[in-house]
Amino acid sequence: MLVANRNQQGEPEKVEEQAEDADGNGTMESLRRSLRLARRITGNDGGSLGLHPAVFFCGPSGVRSNPMFMGTVALIGKRLANNDPTFFDKFTAVRAAFEAELIAKKDLIATILQKHSSRKRVGTYEHLLGALLILLETGGTPTEEWLIEQAGLRGRVLAGSARQQGSRFSDEARSEVFIAQALSGAPRCPICSGYLDPEKSMSYDHIERVRDGGVGEADNLKLTHPYCNQSVRQ
Repeated sequence: MLVANRNQQGEPEKVEEQAEDADGNGTMESLRRSLRLARRITGNDGGSLGLHPAVFFCGPSGVRSNPMFMGTVALIGKRLANNDPTFFDKFTAVRAAFEAELIAKKDLIATILQKHSSRKRVGTYEHLLGALLILLETGGTPTEEWLIEQAGLRGRVLAGSARQQGSRFSDEARSEVFIAQALSGAPRCPICSGYLDPEKSMSYDHIERVRDGGVGEADNLKLTHPYCNQSVRQ
């Protein structure tokens, strides 16, 4: 709720810095903002990005990571506070590549977060997400070294991973398989090619548009992100 209430300057930073609410109007506005933020992240509202938890919120072992979850919430919340609708279009344009990088580099990102103190992990993940988006928009390639530098850990984290030769599975190997299995059955949005979370967020879209004579039959239906259906497809 605190994230949803922050202004363009990122204030208030702490709960105790919020203004007193004598008549309850501030509380109601806070709840409305929180709901708007939650609906942008997941759900079936037209503006929902439908972010897949395994991609954005979970560490390499598949367990939800609080810094990853809150860092994602902070990123989206800040863009809403800044009234920056172009951000969501830009995100959708590179979403497939964006998600692929988050999945491929989960182990490294988890290591980077662990190298920071607990109070800095949310901000670090938020920064990495924002920087990754900008890099992909401009056609750049996010290497391991680039991620390390973005996190301010140059020279303190070793990029790359040595393949273990032995009979026991490494943590990295188990994590890689877990995430792959978790996403193997997840459908992709035909508009942006990003992962769909059909249990919590999806939209039913016409393949052939109604205005072009499309009908509401199963063979003319596709599953998409709500945002892609309502805001991207023209």
